[in-house]
Parts: sequence; C-alpha cells; structure tokens
Amino acid sequence: MSEFTEYDFASWSRALTENELSMALSAKSPEKFRARIRSRSLSGVGLYDMYLTENRGDRTPALLSGDDTRVFGIELQIEGSSVIEQDGVSSELHPGDYTLYDSTRPFARIFDNHSRIFVVRFPQNMMSLPAHMLRSITATRLAADESIGVVVSPFLRAIADNMDELRGWAGMRVMHSLIDLVTASLAEQISASDSSRGSARTQEFLRVCDFITEHLSDAHLTPDVIAAGNFISTRQLHKIFHAERTTVSQWVRDRRLEACRRQLADPSDAALSVSDIAANWGIYDSAHFSRIFKNAYGISPREYRRAHAA
Repeated sequence: MSEFTEYDFASWSRALTENELSMALSAKSPEKFRARIRSRSLSGVGLYDMYLTENRGDRTPALLSGDDTRVFGIELQIEGSSVIEQDGVSSELHPGDYTLYDSTRPFARIFDNHSRIFVVRFPQNMMSLPAHMLRSITATRLAADESIGVVVSPFLRAIADNMDELRGWAGMRVMHSLIDLVTASLAEQISASDSSRGSARTQEFLRVCDFITEHLSDAHLTPDVIAAGNFISTRQLHKIFHAERTTVSQWVRDRRLEACRRQLADPSDAALSVSDIAANWGIYDSAHFSRIFKNAYGISPREYRRAHAA
C-alpha cells in the first residue's frame, strides 16, 4: 500500500504553499495539528487520500495572482465533517457527500474536527462542461443518497480505498470514467438548480452537447448539421453557445482533442498512426491536428504518445 506522509503544522503549511495549488494554512492550535497524506498521479489526474485534524486552508486572491493553475477538484468527505466556501456559497459536508471547487477563484476548506477526505484534481479541459456554467454549483453539497450521487459517491470511495490498484492504462481508464460520471452528476445538478429563467437555455445547451458527443467522429459535423439535428436554426445555435461564453466550433474542437488525447495514450490503439486517430474523430488535416493539439496540451501528439508509452 502507498505510504502515508506525516505532517505537522509547519511542514504541511510549507507543502501547501509550494504546491501548484497553493493555499494558506491556519489552525486554532497549530501545535496540535497533524496530517497524514498519500497521493498518486495518473496522466495528469492527482489523487489525494488525506487525514486532517482541525485547520483551515484558504486559496486567497493574493495566491491566485501568483499562478495560472486551471484545475477542478472533486472532494469526497469520508470521515468527520467539513465546510467548503466558494463564490458566496458555504456547504457543510458529511460522510458520503462530495463537492466541486474551481482553482481559478478563491475558496476555503474548513475542518473543525478530525476528517478523512479524498480529493481528485484534474485539468479543467478534461471536463466537457464550461467553467462558466460550473460556477453556479461550485462548493455545493452533492449528497450520496440523492439522484446520481448514489453511484458517484461509492465510486469515489472505492477509488480512495484502492488507489494502489490504479496503474497504467487501466488506471487511466478508471480516471476517465470517473470524470465522465462526475460530469454527468454536475450537469444534472446544474439542470436542477438553474433559475427558471435560464433553465430552458441550460437544458438546450446540454442537449446540444449530448448531440455533439454522439456525432463527434463525423467530419461533417458543422454548425448547420448540429442545428438541424436539434431542430433549431443555426443562428439560435450560435446564441446558445455565446451565452455560455464559447463557440460551437471551439466546443467541437475541444471535445475532439480530448477524445484524441485519450486514444493516443491507449496501448490497444498502438498500431494506429497519429493521423488515423485524428481521423477517427473527424480531423483529417494532420498538420492542423498537430498544431491545435500542441496549443491545447503544450506537447505534440507524437511526443504525448511516446511519453505515455514509456
């Protein structure tokens, strides 16, 4: 089993400050603070199993100004209770509850007693929902006994208890499945919590996104085709995406790039060329694919494949 690392207040405060997602630590009794942490990383997804005594961690505006980290964090409360605060929302979490935070805006995690939490941290471009839309539900308590939470919460707990079993491409597939499942959970929450005025627009956006996902491999997936497939005008389609601060073309491109990224790392597709994989997702210009992939991920498709093969 992965080794736990023990921290006192000073060492944990230093670790939080030096972490890519830097936070400021405080505690009523710093001399009594203890933390036990074990972690691992799978293809850019960080997993953290954490036991903590009373403390508060703040992602402050000052700390935000010093980095451009763009990740989402899913946190599962396993033992004890805690509070999360972001965007004016404050939620108390109990065992089985989970929540979402966005690293690009201030947030706080408050623990008044002994707690065990499990954190999954991943780049924002891995989730097929816009950060703007998710802003409406960050720090919201998502219960283990409500709706799709009855599936998501046990899945998170199983991963927390079996981190050592997650390795290689099998482990990466589990992470992809988890992120897709959490995305579905968040989309459901957004639909349920959206105001009556914006609900119809939100539902329409999510419905169109589902259509795009189902037809992502179609090279002829143009705005006109998407609009016709959803029985709306092309002008209306563009208005729906503009309201979510993105464009139809950008949305299709980002989803295709993420699908290609996953397939490039899959050893079962090692016989396929990079061009074959791009074509599988409707991108037939190899030079264009290499350029937009590197712009998105900071590495060429071939370099990405070699890194994951190694």
